Amino acid sequence: MPRQPGKPQPRMAGGTITVVRRLDGIDVSRLVNLSLNENAWGTVPGAVGAAADAATHAALYADTRAWTLREAIGTFYGVDPACVVPGNGSEEILDIVGRVYARPGDEILAPALSFAQFRIVAWRLGVDYVESPTAGELDADIEALIAAVTPRTRVVYLANPGNPTGRGIDSATLLRLADALPGNVVLVLDCAYAEFGDPGAAATALRLAQERTNVLTTRTFSKAWGMAGLRLGWGVAMPEMADALNAMRGIGNVSGPTQAAGIAGLRHPDTPAWLARTGAAVIRGRDLLTGSLRQAGYAVPDSQTNFVMARVPGGAGVTAAGLVRRVAEAGALIRACDDYGLDDWLRISIGQDGPMRIVAHTLAAVIDPSRQT
Repeated sequence: MPRQPGKPQPRMAGGTITVVRRLDGIDVSRLVNLSLNENAWGTVPGAVGAAADAATHAALYADTRAWTLREAIGTFYGVDPACVVPGNGSEEILDIVGRVYARPGDEILAPALSFAQFRIVAWRLGVDYVESPTAGELDADIEALIAAVTPRTRVVYLANPGNPTGRGIDSATLLRLADALPGNVVLVLDCAYAEFGDPGAAATALRLAQERTNVLTTRTFSKAWGMAGLRLGWGVAMPEMADALNAMRGIGNVSGPTQAAGIAGLRHPDTPAWLARTGAAVIRGRDLLTGSLRQAGYAVPDSQTNFVMARVPGGAGVTAAGLVRRVAEAGALIRACDDYGLDDWLRISIGQDGPMRIVAHTLAAVIDPSRQT
């Protein structure tokens, strides 16, 4: 029988988001990477050794319930372990909630300039993705988000603090959103950067997830905890939702070494002090970079994350992509934000002092060549 013509067609409703890009002629593996919001101060105490020890048992399946990990999360954060949903990064949990609660013909809603994963969830499911407008250029407009809810809305995603914007929503506004949504609409509060922002808003997000039947709050070990390569996140919701999400997640979705690392970090006596110390270092670096770039002429909104956004001054004669290359040539990798339609914006992760000086000096020298040395 002759081979039939044609080729497989992807069912994705949208395009793709490019997180890491090639820079022709530059070996990015040699650069200090300040484009992915990783923790430049390493990993919480105990986690790496525990992962290495657990890897010696790689022939065996890990606990599919991840119950000891869930107990450790519950103790550290003051939540019921039965209401914890462990994930291969918090991104997996964002995907699971879409699979549980949305189908083609439904809508997933989020503010414009939201974390790219939200729209990817909708594309995977064939669900309509709807964005509400921002307040100003970067801020989420919660009243506009509420107004965008329709009878077809099934899930509302809100990253707080936001990625890529770094902007935050306060406790009162979170409560306003939760109160305004219909009870059959799931509100997902994605708090991946909570450790760097408003502690009151972070506490409110956890409390809402334990009091409201339609709220899920997600957290991650990738950022503040320095475990990005191990892929560990978690969510918390009331029992009915938590049970539904846990039933949908993959069996063994969190590997044995990753579970061991999370448990060790959560139980290590030095972890609270380590988190406080590294968090303070991030905030100090964030404030210094913000001040330096503003002085050089960049627009830098206040950030509640471990990165800052910087807008290239008008008339600078260089694009954001061009600045990414210049900084790379100086030894560090930052990110342009054109994937989000922010063609003249940069996103810069906070790192240790040396790389931060490289970034600040290079970006300032483009605007004021007299700073070149």
